[in-house]
Formats: sequence, C-alpha cells, structure tokens
Amino acid sequence: MSPFVRTVQTASGATAVQIVYSNRRGSRDIEHIGSAHDEARLELLKAAARQRLAAGQSELDLGIGGARRGAGSLKCLHAHVAYALACPGYELGEGVIAELQPLWPQVCCTP
Repeated sequence: MSPFVRTVQTASGATAVQIVYSNRRGSRDIEHIGSAHDEARLELLKAAARQRLAAGQSELDLGIGGARRGAGSLKCLHAHVAYALACPGYELGEGVIAELQPLWPQVCCTP
C-alpha cells in the first residue's frame, strides 16, 4: 500500500499530521510531521507532508492524464474538457485542451 497522510486528534486537543507507511501484512510505520492548534498551521503541516511524499517521485512526461501530444486517444477526461468549454476559467479542463491540440479531429470518428 502506498503511504498516505492522515490527521489524528492528540490528548492535548491539537491535530497531529502523520505519514503512514503500511504493507499488506499489516505492519505500519508512522512518521509524525507535527501538531497544530489552528487551521492555518494544520494546512502548512499537511502541505509539508504532501511535499515529503512527493519528494523522490519522478514525473513522467505523459501530460495530463496520460494525454501527451500524439497519444492518439484520451480516456476519462472528456467531462473536464466539456466543462472548460462551457465555463471558461476551469484550469484542469483548459490544461487538458492545451495538451490535445488540435482540439477537433480532421475526420469524424463515427460513420
């Protein structure tokens, strides 16, 4: 199982942010990131935990959802494109559109 970020309440009333590393056999390692008594500090700790998880993970050059230029097809992101076309300013959908240029095919795919 992949590591994940969780929050738990401490005895002092603070919220602790932890990264949990577990495997299929049930053993766990827990890394304590920090504890917060207010929402602003909690968000900073969560961001730090996410950065720690992302460190060391390389990024594949696949574009958004695997839609690199020339991929030929895209699955499951069509709703984001439709929403971006209907509501300009939707960043994810606009990112998908940018990756899929040309937006309209030269020929229709249905008879």
